[in-house]
Amino acid sequence: MTDLTDADVRVDVNAIEKSLSELWRGQQDGEDAVTRAALWNVVAHTSTSEAHVQAAETLGRASAVVPQRTIVVRSNPAAEAELTSWISANCHLVGGGKQVCSEEINIVAGGDRIHRVPPVVSALLIPDMPVAFWWIGDLPNEHEEYVELLLEPADRLIVDSVYFDSPADLALVSRIAEQTSTSPADLNWVRLEEWRAATASIFDPPPMRTRLNAIRRVRVIAGSSDHEFFGESVESLLYASWLSAQVGHAVDANGKVEGAAGSIDYAFERRHQSTDVGGITLVEISFEDGACASITRDRDRGVLVANVDGSVTVQSVTRTLDQQMEKLIVRQLKRIDGDRVLRRVLPIAIKLAKRVA
Repeated sequence: MTDLTDADVRVDVNAIEKSLSELWRGQQDGEDAVTRAALWNVVAHTSTSEAHVQAAETLGRASAVVPQRTIVVRSNPAAEAELTSWISANCHLVGGGKQVCSEEINIVAGGDRIHRVPPVVSALLIPDMPVAFWWIGDLPNEHEEYVELLLEPADRLIVDSVYFDSPADLALVSRIAEQTSTSPADLNWVRLEEWRAATASIFDPPPMRTRLNAIRRVRVIAGSSDHEFFGESVESLLYASWLSAQVGHAVDANGKVEGAAGSIDYAFERRHQSTDVGGITLVEISFEDGACASITRDRDRGVLVANVDGSVTVQSVTRTLDQQMEKLIVRQLKRIDGDRVLRRVLPIAIKLAKRVA
């Protein structure tokens, strides 16, 4: 029997399904039989060789938790014209020494051949199974037609907005969510789960709930590289937009925020650091009575620590979550429904982006 974990078979792009059938032939019988499994179609879109390899490795590990048909696409209109493909399998041992394997299809397109990618991908999707589309890197808002064709069968669009180079990318994700049946999923948003939990803990005590309407200033600091790159501010924008949405602030087209106590100042700052670029490092929420709530990360303890000074003293500790890429992807694939809160947050983030220098 062929060892599927070693299989990496170059095939004609027009005969991928036939080649997959041949790959599996003879694998279902005998003591060493393997189980072919899939709960999702997962399509990863890349534009470089490095990203292609990383995507394949990440989804290979994720398939141990969420079996899937994986399709990894590398598409570059500036490259030489080509359209090639190969197939393999991601296998993982389960109880009794049995193997459960998921299919992996790789497609490389360059030059004018990239226009063939959407129909090829669409034909390879397993029918009646949800489709997640993971777009790796910057979302090309300047090529919306290509993006929309690829996303037509997608139930979920997974992006990582830390790579976005302009607010137009956020606007494109928001527009897809509003105008299609594709639900948005942002890995930057998933990274915020611990910060949202820590913020909610501040307002758990009854005396603090009345202060929700007395917020006057929100300051968010994120890690920054040497470059003034928009994506490094997106996590801060998503956090501030979530807080604004939860409290019911009004945000106008220019990013001006109004609350029950009047105008609210949202300040977004960056601090240069070599790791966790784009990640939030500090949040401060100031109130009308002069009190201030703060949330900071304690890396040594692996927690977020929230404090409130003033007449009401609050301290809470929130354990930080595993931020490995495959864990973030798995958390998205384990969600049955789309994230309705993110849908509400995206339009606000686009407005607040006017405040980012």
